Amino acid sequence: MSNRNETPADTSHGAEGWRGKVTGTVVPGAGRGRVLGFPTANVAPDSLAAVPESGVYSGWMARMGAGTLHPATVSVGTNPTFTDETVVHVEVYCHDLDEQLYGERVAVWLVSRIRPTVKFSTVEDLVNAAVRDVEITRATLTDEQRTRAMAELRACSSQHTQ
Repeated sequence: MSNRNETPADTSHGAEGWRGKVTGTVVPGAGRGRVLGFPTANVAPDSLAAVPESGVYSGWMARMGAGTLHPATVSVGTNPTFTDETVVHVEVYCHDLDEQLYGERVAVWLVSRIRPTVKFSTVEDLVNAAVRDVEITRATLTDEQRTRAMAELRACSSQHTQ
């Protein structure tokens, strides 16, 4: 399905208007993302039930404590290019943030599914796909989505302070 920018992103949404939402704590990962030029926040989800089907998504990541929102490309899957393990990871590449977030609480809103998780023949093929994924995310995210995610973040923050 194409969106208004002619990207291959699947923008169908669930009842909440998002493809999914994952909350959790940022934990250390294998460190491959930083080496490949895409440092990621590895999220340990509060609920495995909230983790959507494997794939690469466009989305927004909120730093709950800081109250900030960041455009993100999100990988949900088992990292088949590097390992045969079956553990599903949620890895978030924030386009405008390059900080260590270990221990921070985050919320990730998934806007659209870009593609399925695949095993690439080479690391170079993976990096080229990641570059395309980021380009698609930049073309897919809108100010309206940012405003909506910020409103949800504020509502969530106010519930926790009452």
